[in-house]
Amino acid sequence: MNQSGLVLTSPVCPLNQSIPKSLNETEMNSHLCVQDLEQLLANQEKTDEVNRLIDVLSEAVRRRVQLLPFRVQNSSPTTNDQASVAILFSGGIDSMILAALADRHIPAHHPIDLLNVAFKLKEPKKQKESAKTSRKHKNKPTDPKTQTSDSQTSSPFDVPDRITGKAGLKELHDLNPERRWNFVEINVTQEELQKMREERICHLVHPLDTVLDDSIGCAVWFAARGTGFIMARGDDQTPFTSSAKVILTGIGADEQLAGYSRHRVRFKMSGHEGLIQELAMELGRISSRNLGRDDRVIADHGKEARFPYLDEDVVSFLNSLPVWEKADLSLPRGVGEKLLLRLAARQLGLGQSAVLPKRAMQFGSRIAKMEDKCEKASDKCTRLLTG
Repeated sequence: MNQSGLVLTSPVCPLNQSIPKSLNETEMNSHLCVQDLEQLLANQEKTDEVNRLIDVLSEAVRRRVQLLPFRVQNSSPTTNDQASVAILFSGGIDSMILAALADRHIPAHHPIDLLNVAFKLKEPKKQKESAKTSRKHKNKPTDPKTQTSDSQTSSPFDVPDRITGKAGLKELHDLNPERRWNFVEINVTQEELQKMREERICHLVHPLDTVLDDSIGCAVWFAARGTGFIMARGDDQTPFTSSAKVILTGIGADEQLAGYSRHRVRFKMSGHEGLIQELAMELGRISSRNLGRDDRVIADHGKEARFPYLDEDVVSFLNSLPVWEKADLSLPRGVGEKLLLRLAARQLGLGQSAVLPKRAMQFGSRIAKMEDKCEKASDKCTRLLTG
């Protein structure tokens, strides 16, 4: 505040820190399972809040997919066959909602690129498993169907995010079969990871230096590059590089809607009061902990990161709600965390993706398994040393 008494006000409303009068309000629902989301939506007075969340999120996405940067004059103009917008896509609820809302605001004849990154699973372990399997079944007759099934599922890039991503792609096809959804399978080997980390990524992640920053920084860099394969007609893979200059990311949803496992731990230890403190800390540090790193990593490809969940109107709306309206951590995983967002997903017509439990990018893409080290996410990462 200056001498005249003028002060800049926050662009978003302060976080609602109210505590429920009766803690039993949430405990009554603890028997619910993941199949009861639709019933929860129908029976509770949450319909208005869900619709308001969809409206404010939809407008946030619209701003980010319709207001696009000018193209460099020397570069070839975007055709109807090339996407202008891409989404960091795991098939989880955050990226699925972004895709469903982007579908509302991008012309129907324009494709949308879904960038799905996978890091190659270590082959020695797979060989051991296959050896055990062959010994176990050596006396059994071979079944062609079984052989085909095994060969289809034994890809070293069949990481969890690839599997949920393909399931999410099917949901989006069902939602809008007319849209061309480019599901870009971005496969990264350990050799390429080490090469690009040393040449580029370590400098972009700096000054952050933890194991977590290494994992997420590398995963986002390769995803944003957008170079991989898409499925052509039949089962043929065609080399593909995303032309999109704008990339939507789902960052901010977990921090505001209690999506991380540590939120459950805090809620169990300190109740709603502790949970509110944790969420306030998460949102307060998101710029220094996440946004600078992701922005630098994505911008290295000449592309722009955009964050719909951190739109000021979205943050203001979520801040205005009491915490138990946003998340009910007495409910099971896959329902209680980000409950309001899950209800919005059901309202938008999404299916199984609405009840997927949270899986961090470093685990879903399997980059965390690339190094044979017992590391904690908060440890300093020697692989990021720039010399």
